[in-house]
Amino acid sequence: MAESVIVTGGAGGLGSSVCAALAEDGFQVVVADFRKDDAEAVASKLKSEGGEARAAGVDVGDKQSVEAMIQGAVDAYGKLDHQINFAGLMGRFPIAEMTEEEWDRVIRVNLRGVFLCSQAAAAAMRPRKSGRIINVASGRGIAGAPYSAHYSASKAGVIAFTKSMAVEVTPDNILVNNICPGRTETPMARAGYTEEQWQAIKAVDPLQGGLTQKDEITGLVRYLVSDAARYITGQTFLLRTP
Repeated sequence: MAESVIVTGGAGGLGSSVCAALAEDGFQVVVADFRKDDAEAVASKLKSEGGEARAAGVDVGDKQSVEAMIQGAVDAYGKLDHQINFAGLMGRFPIAEMTEEEWDRVIRVNLRGVFLCSQAAAAAMRPRKSGRIINVASGRGIAGAPYSAHYSASKAGVIAFTKSMAVEVTPDNILVNNICPGRTETPMARAGYTEEQWQAIKAVDPLQGGLTQKDEITGLVRYLVSDAARYITGQTFLLRTP
């Protein structure tokens, strides 16, 4: 029987790549995104390529919206096997100039969103005593970075949340892990950099902190939802330094 998966931020640069990889592997994919039209476009493309996919509009910072997303997946596919939390925001502001509104905007999506999505997903998985949750943080949540204190703080929170939740839900056979990519070739990652600055980052050898490649992320996701990772939980996989 095919396994179902929700990918929040599924219309984004990284999320859409993961949706495509999992659809190719035979998963029933829910492309969930705040931009419903973009999610519909991704889902339509996956279906045209022979995959099973549907779109869901979601505001990950809103409990009712998240619960509706989870219920929609269960109604469509009978169960929820995997939840992958890619949805996120970024901003580049020095701390001295950062407003409370900007701080709250990023924390609401990046940290509150992971909490709400993970909480609701676990509730759907618990009766079956089976499920996997993958959260996406960042190397900045470990090392920090200038001009992104709110982003770094939110991702550090995701890392700690993942470890704590993994311990709580282990008796229900729900595995919770965390992926920390570095900079990737996406519009969100490029925001705030000049073309010259971005090209300089790309020129750095990946092992020295250059760009994370999308296939590294999709490959790791494929592993974490596979049977080979059935005993792995509470782990943080750092792909790159900030």
